[in-house]
Amino acid sequence: MYEITVRLPTKKIDRIITHLYQKGYYQTFYEVPLDVVTDANGYAFVEKHNETTELNIYINNYIEAKERRNLLELLAIDESSLVVKEVNERNYQQTFDDIFLENGWVITTPDRRNHYHIEKRIVLDSQGNFGTGYHETTKDCLYFILKHDFSGLSVADIGAGSGVLSVAAALKRAKSIDTYDIQPVEREILYQCELNSVRPVNVFQSDLIKNKNRINKKYDWIFLNIGTQENIDILKAQRLLDCKDTTFILSGMLEWNYHRVETLFKDAGFLLKEKKQSNEWVTCVFKAK
Repeated sequence: MYEITVRLPTKKIDRIITHLYQKGYYQTFYEVPLDVVTDANGYAFVEKHNETTELNIYINNYIEAKERRNLLELLAIDESSLVVKEVNERNYQQTFDDIFLENGWVITTPDRRNHYHIEKRIVLDSQGNFGTGYHETTKDCLYFILKHDFSGLSVADIGAGSGVLSVAAALKRAKSIDTYDIQPVEREILYQCELNSVRPVNVFQSDLIKNKNRINKKYDWIFLNIGTQENIDILKAQRLLDCKDTTFILSGMLEWNYHRVETLFKDAGFLLKEKKQSNEWVTCVFKAK
């Protein structure tokens, strides 16, 4: 396989990709140039429209002269503007390093799971969803989950992504786990359960902010790791602050806005039991007085 890289104006990329698709070039990739800005809710991304970016095209036989001519004609450039690199298809998929957590736990991949003791190991084969374990919010949620015994307890994991928090709760012997996500993540989450030899969790695809589905069940623990405003919107839409017997782990919040969530819980009669901050990211545990 060959990786063909060319720099092009961002505003032309979509049109060029359409032409490539029409001619049978389906494997393309580019990153939209973004400015990262902060606002009251956290981070926001603003697209840069007048920049250039690298377009990567993946094909099998660029060494053939006909293939080169076709591609150059479609891109309307000369061959000297291209960077051509042969890549190993077996290494084409992104690989992840093992992640060593606090409490002696490790997140590892299926091919390396035998390197670690089963009682301190989470096996994760992330397929693109949020929750690989690299982000500070995921690590800090896991810090709180893995130090508790969930035996006999019910758990809701809202904004579950890859399901890594649910898997951790299952490994800590939770009695029942329901996961909620706006995306269709059931196949991936059930796969992660299988990799870790834990009982499959219940997976619900639902927009909990727009109230397409109402959570009518009470839980002993609720994990909510999305973002400050999204956390607030879900708490209000689902009336979760009425659940006085529930312990909450809230994350995805930033040091300059997590106080909005803290105030919401305090006004509802909850105490901030524990707080952990990694870089600018804040994770909190709330429990009713």
